[in-house]
Amino acid sequence: MKRVLGTFGAVLLIGSAALGHEGATGIVKQRMDEMEHVGRVVKRINERLKSKRGLADIARDAEEIRAAATRIPSLFPAGTRDGHSEAKPAVWERWPEFEAASRTLVQEAEKLAGAARSGQEPAIAAQFRSMTRACSGCHDAFREKR
Repeated sequence: MKRVLGTFGAVLLIGSAALGHEGATGIVKQRMDEMEHVGRVVKRINERLKSKRGLADIARDAEEIRAAATRIPSLFPAGTRDGHSEAKPAVWERWPEFEAASRTLVQEAEKLAGAARSGQEPAIAAQFRSMTRACSGCHDAFREKR
């Protein structure tokens, strides 16, 4: 289980984003709020795995992440990198790669929902790690380090 928590640690940084949201408006605030929501859902999944309770509910959690991931590209229209945004210019410079990263997260969240429906904790934990790697990979490429 420590491997789950270690991978999760890289993603949990989203939770501290609230401090950077001050002053953000419009689509920038909307995407920050959406990413923060995903971070809370990831934390909830991690807690379910740690406690080994509510594993079936991870399917619903994964669906929330999948739905959010489908919206990610629409939250980054051209010209929306302001002083509050942590988005790197690479988002727009490498747009096809950014869209592909979003699609990867959609796929990994779908797989997590399927694993959760199986009820097999090892499979759920393994797929959770895969999904959080998708998050981290996108953050590494497209988000400024804090």
